[in-house]
Amino acid sequence: MKRLPTGCRGRRPAWFCAHRPGQAVVFLLLAVTVLAFLLLFNIDLHRVIQRKNQAQNAGDAAALATARWQGATLNLIGELNLLHVLALAVDEPDAGAINAITNMQARLNFTGPLAALYAAQVAAKNNHIYVDPALTAFYQDHAATIRNQYASALDADGLLYYAEPWEGAWQEYASILQTICDDGIAAGPDNARFFSDPGGGHILFNKGFYEAVAGASWCWFHLYQRGLLEAYTSFHYWPPIPPMDAEDYTNSEIFGLGLHPYVSRVTDFRRVEELERHLDDARLADEGQIPLNPVSNLINRAAEVWYMYSRSEWSSWEDIKQGGDLDFPAAGEIRPQYDYTGADAVLRVTAAVDRIMPEGRRRGQRTVTASSEVTWTAAAKAFGYLEDGFTRIRPDAAAAFVLPAFRDVRLIPADTASNSDAFSSDIAWVIHLKTHLRPYIDTGATEPGCRYCAALETWEQAAFRQAGIDWLKENSNKCQLPSGGGGSRGGGTRKGH
Repeated sequence: MKRLPTGCRGRRPAWFCAHRPGQAVVFLLLAVTVLAFLLLFNIDLHRVIQRKNQAQNAGDAAALATARWQGATLNLIGELNLLHVLALAVDEPDAGAINAITNMQARLNFTGPLAALYAAQVAAKNNHIYVDPALTAFYQDHAATIRNQYASALDADGLLYYAEPWEGAWQEYASILQTICDDGIAAGPDNARFFSDPGGGHILFNKGFYEAVAGASWCWFHLYQRGLLEAYTSFHYWPPIPPMDAEDYTNSEIFGLGLHPYVSRVTDFRRVEELERHLDDARLADEGQIPLNPVSNLINRAAEVWYMYSRSEWSSWEDIKQGGDLDFPAAGEIRPQYDYTGADAVLRVTAAVDRIMPEGRRRGQRTVTASSEVTWTAAAKAFGYLEDGFTRIRPDAAAAFVLPAFRDVRLIPADTASNSDAFSSDIAWVIHLKTHLRPYIDTGATEPGCRYCAALETWEQAAFRQAGIDWLKENSNKCQLPSGGGGSRGGGTRKGH
């Protein structure tokens, strides 16, 4: 019978006695190391999940705060429309009071949404999202652009190319934006429309194109740009960048309300009776402030400036209904008091998570710390209604006349928000559009370090395009439009709330 080594008799386990003590120590060290790595991994995972929850809460809070300010601004402009009617209903209207009302409306329509931008920053920071240096620097640069370009560029007639909604508007706008930047930008507006942006419609303004090239997603070309792979020759193929298409400067670039000042007589409104009914609902006539039938007294008045909804902005959500362009997976019918677009907000927040586990590579003599980035995009909108008897109708149903009707704010899917594919808080994307595209289209030059330029370099390779052509010849039958809101009219991956 084999004898146990000295020291292995007694209560020591057989596995310890079957090997030399040195091997047992190595085994224990390996076990402890594995357990330590598992512990660190779980800590990292917990931190990532916690940061993701914080980003979601911050994005949602920022979007709701923005929509709340948008709704309040719309109500204020609507109240001023009613005060305008009241000022005209007296025997001798006060021109100074009327001018003050329309001037206040112009300022509210343009700078009111900037208060919403500030509220979004407070909400994001209160939910543990830090200032984004790149976003802050971008909007500081934009404030300088407003001062140096918007306020000074002249057209051929010697007038301001960017017409001011009121005298001195650009300097006031730049000052407000700079003040917000002084506290730092943490939540970026993702559906901003800058007046200096080029017009749309160019394929290189579509993020889906770059994503398809980077991921060799050939089905995207088959579904959204059929024939491009075969027809493309070189950068000379691309059409020129469209010129700037902003013609109206009465709405804010950031979280615009979609209103426009129209010069009109009250009797020019398509449905005057709706205005009369709302004035009755407001009980202004009952309080003796205006005549019993105020609108009839305004028939012969001169044309006035009224703030009204723009029909191009405020329309039905037809594209998200069943069978619409987006085929959005809505459950049930959309109630009339909610069935409208316009004046919405899309916010993006980004949170960095420094992990304990190293990446395993070295920079110089030190180990590079691993990090993760969590991004959350949220959209929200103010909702309200007018009352037609016992029926709730859209707030713009009174001949597009702005009235105080907004009562609530709700989160909405980001895909349903207006201009939601602008990605204006993706600074790398905005810089690419503003500074990299024109040199590329003119000369084929690309910018090092730009991931979108890297996609263009890949696209220029004839072998890359031929690979897509060959693949589609055999597999195009596998390409199908994504269902449930996964595809867009412009193609590419859609983001959702």
